[in-house]
Amino acid sequence: MEKYSLKTGLREQTILKDVYFTPPFNLVEVRENKKNPLLEMMVMSSSPGILNDDFYDINIEVIDGSSLNLQTQSYQRIYISEKGTNQHMNISVGVNAYFSHVPHPVVPHKGARYTAKNTIHIKNSSTLLWAEILTCGRKHMGEGELFQFKKHHAITEIIQEEVLIFKDNLYIVPEEINLKEFGQYEEFTHQGSLFFITPETDVIERMENIAQRLSKEEGISYGISKVLDNAYVLRILGNEGEQLYKLFTQIRKEEDYLINQRLRLN
Repeated sequence: MEKYSLKTGLREQTILKDVYFTPPFNLVEVRENKKNPLLEMMVMSSSPGILNDDFYDINIEVIDGSSLNLQTQSYQRIYISEKGTNQHMNISVGVNAYFSHVPHPVVPHKGARYTAKNTIHIKNSSTLLWAEILTCGRKHMGEGELFQFKKHHAITEIIQEEVLIFKDNLYIVPEEINLKEFGQYEEFTHQGSLFFITPETDVIERMENIAQRLSKEEGISYGISKVLDNAYVLRILGNEGEQLYKLFTQIRKEEDYLINQRLRLN
């Protein structure tokens, strides 16, 4: 079992209090401006990707009043895996705490089997930005690599004060369904989802700004829905993982900036 864990601390600004990792992982701070209250960390890996029978166990604790952005180093490749590959991620975001995570796209290779379970516990006063992007595989290797993975099953549950407020259950077995059909991927090859929640704020203005921006973007189809008064979900279909990643990262950077500004004023 490969694992890493991270716990924030507070000392005028957010610091890294506890960290633990096993090969192939390494966690490094990438906060350029050391005066920023927001702690920025990057997960690095010496492995080319998730290999057959790998099990990634990840635990993140963002304590009360702290703020964390967790980044990834590169695309997450999932190799051919007869026994399957697994990842479990458990996240806790405390009172008046902030956590943002927009990882690079997942690239399941031909023959890959992948199961992921993400469980995120937040408080009423927590702010959370969470995104995931799935590609069709190694698209530029030709038709023989498009949707040739065996299974991709990713479940994300967001639990606020012991109440499940959002669940995303992405289950794709290409052999069992024509993903080009109407109502599926159709002419697209990549999909991404982004969930955002912030306390005591109506997200309508944020949603309108995002929709206005995306309406000018070529090569995508998108939808944005209000989940709660203070929460929305954005879904995008496209044909380039880098395009979706940049769009989500732009939203994430805007929220990171706002949290830095707010914490500085406090």
